[in-house]
Order: sequence, then structure tokens, then C-alpha cells
Amino acid sequence: MSVVLRPAAACGLLALVLTACGTAGTGTGGAPVVPAVPAAAPPGEHAGQEVLEAARVVGEYRTYAEKRIYDAIAKTAKFVNAVKKGDVEKAKALYAPSRVGWESVEPVVGAFPEIDTRVDSREADLSQGEEWTGWHRLEKALWRAPQTLSREAAYGDTLLADLSRLRALLPQAEITVASMAAGAKELLDEVAIGKVTGEEETFSHTDLWDFKANVDGAFEVYRLLRPMVFRRDPKLSATLDTEFADMRALLAKHARGDGFAAYNDLSKEQIKELSDGLNALAEPLSNLAAVIAG
Repeated sequence: MSVVLRPAAACGLLALVLTACGTAGTGTGGAPVVPAVPAAAPPGEHAGQEVLEAARVVGEYRTYAEKRIYDAIAKTAKFVNAVKKGDVEKAKALYAPSRVGWESVEPVVGAFPEIDTRVDSREADLSQGEEWTGWHRLEKALWRAPQTLSREAAYGDTLLADLSRLRALLPQAEITVASMAAGAKELLDEVAIGKVTGEEETFSHTDLWDFKANVDGAFEVYRLLRPMVFRRDPKLSATLDTEFADMRALLAKHARGDGFAAYNDLSKEQIKELSDGLNALAEPLSNLAAVIAG
């Protein structure tokens, strides 16, 4: 992953401005609003304002990422409790929601590769002799071999412990506006590699939950960076506004109550429609990092 996260042991004034060490605010959510054109600033002042704006944006994204992991832990705890009680149907219902928080900030958590591997590896991803842990091990047990659930339940505790370890590491992470922009594109790459193909959720076919979480995570990055993008490239901003709205509308067509249709119930035409919509969004989003870099 291109996102760079490392312990922020020393946060001096310059580091604070550039990386917003610690938590510096919360995102507001909702659709972006076209900002007013800023008044002309004295020479040299504009650059300083952008540095401060970057610090605010990073702080808000840090808070967003931490909240999404807290959400994943809370929902995974309910999922694991159902697994340990042997309540197969309830555990199945709680499986996909437990993953949404994780999927929405996957480029960030992917910077911790050991935890990423333990929490989110599919069976096909493992090297010979590597222990399989995490959500997908429990997914297979639930959908393919529920009679083994009592033996597999201990992996639920392992999953929660790994997520808690991630939560402890996140406040020490360094995040920049550049890594955020790159991460938004990586989220769509995740969709293209695993979700559109149906390979991510091999047993449960809950891929559309992950698909939407990835798109929502990319949108949150764009929402926070949008004022900067609008000033530098209003045409790109307008295109991304349209493509994100179109992608969300496509996903909404497959909503079923609080969730989504099973991915294996979609027709080839519906899958192609989703793939085409993803490509239409991914192409302009690939320009986001260059615009943010200036």
C-alpha cells in the first residue's frame, strides 16, 4: 500500500501542521457543497492557509478512521458472541455489518500488514503452513460447515484481539493529504480486485456490503479534500461529484432492507453495470493525488 503510517514519536510545530498528529476534529458527512471562491490573500498567506487546511483535513480523517475501527470492533463483538453461542443464523446476519468499518478505511489498516493478514486474509491468500485467522475463516465455517462452529469459535476472540491491537496503533499513525488521496484510489482498486469479481466473500456472497463500504470510504476522503480540489481543478471536482453520485445510485438499486442482495444473485448484466460504473469513477479519481500534490 502507498499509504505511509509510522509512529509519530515527536510532533513539533511543523510536524503538527503537516501531519496533524493526534485527533484534530470530526467529519460532518453528507454530500459536498460547492464552496465559495475565497477572497484574494496577501502574498505568502495562501500557502500558509493551505498548510493549516491540510492539518485540519488530516485531523478529521484521523478521527473518521478511528471511529470506523471502533464501529468494526463493536459490531464484531456482537458477531463473535453469536458465533460462540452457536447461533448460526444470527451470526450470518451480523457478519457483513461487522466488516463495514474495516472496509471503509482499508488503505489505512493495510499499512499494518501483520494485522491486515490476520484479520482479512482469504484462504487462497495464505502461504503454505501459515495459520488462517480472521473474518473469512469464520465466514467459511458459518456458510460451509456450521457443524464446526464450536471448534472455530476461538478464532472470534483472536479476531477481536487483533482489531483491538489495531485500535491501539491508530493514534500513533502519520497520515498526510497525499496518502489520503492515494488511499481513495486504492479503495476502488480493492473493489475491482475482489468485490466486482465476487472473490472477496466466497462463501457468504456479501460482497456488495464491502463494495459500498469501499466506495463510502473513498467518498469520505474526497469530501474532505474537495475544497482543495475545487480550487485547483473545478472540472475534476464536478466530474467526481457526478460519478460518486452515480455509483451510489447503482449500489442503491441492489439494496435489500438494511443490507444488499447476495452477489451470486446478480445477473451478468447487473455485474457489468456495476463494473462500468466503478471504472467511470476510478478514472477521474486516479487524478486526485496529482491535483492534491499541486
